Amino acid sequence: MDPVAAFRLDEQVAIVTGASSGLGKRFAHVLSAAGARVAVAARRDDRLRALAGHLQSQGGEVLPVPCDVTDQCQVDSMVAAVRDSFGGVDVLVNAAGIGRADAEEIESPRSFRRVLDVNTTGTYICTLAAARAMLSRDRGAVVNVASISGLVAGDGFDTPSYTASKGAIVSLTRELGVRWASRGVRVNAIAPGWFQSEMTAETLASEEGMRFVTERTPLGRPGAEYELDGALLFLASDASSYVTGQTVVVDGGWTAR
Repeated sequence: MDPVAAFRLDEQVAIVTGASSGLGKRFAHVLSAAGARVAVAARRDDRLRALAGHLQSQGGEVLPVPCDVTDQCQVDSMVAAVRDSFGGVDVLVNAAGIGRADAEEIESPRSFRRVLDVNTTGTYICTLAAARAMLSRDRGAVVNVASISGLVAGDGFDTPSYTASKGAIVSLTRELGVRWASRGVRVNAIAPGWFQSEMTAETLASEEGMRFVTERTPLGRPGAEYELDGALLFLASDASSYVTGQTVVVDGGWTAR
């Protein structure tokens, strides 16, 4: 057996939410490069089409599907479109997420609800919709995007809503991973540390923010974009066929301190 072949996703169908920017956009590139046919979903249609065009120019099979992950009707329609175009769903990567929008010292309940609605409820809605297709075939892999903020306190730069939403994803991953294990559907998560994205751009662009990250990270720097590729392919592919309900931490040693 070729051990590298287990990480391939040839002929498999993957959905990536939050694919218009940041980690989701990178994940779409990685899954396509590994051989998957990829459906990219997000609210920003123009960015999705640009991403799809780029991946198609590199030989990938890509379907852009505009979708708000908090709207169950849109999510159900998105999964139906993927099944109609590609015949099924093998992998779901839940990368859609937001941070706090208000600038108040104490986060408002309105902001708190909005962040949990997108980050946690949106992840659940998408997972249920994709899981119906997976459970009917007794096979599938769900990869949720959690965060080190779901495992430890944000230490000043994260907010109550974000840490709560990511902690809920860690627990949801564990619950669904166990619940569906006997049906052949695995559910795992990646918990990134500090990586460059739209959400972290402001923090990492400031001297104070960069010092905050580098001083607390044993490897002494934020993560590079490609340094999540291995964890993603491991959890999305048959390389992790005996892994479910787990959260893989990729944080430069942050949570080991």
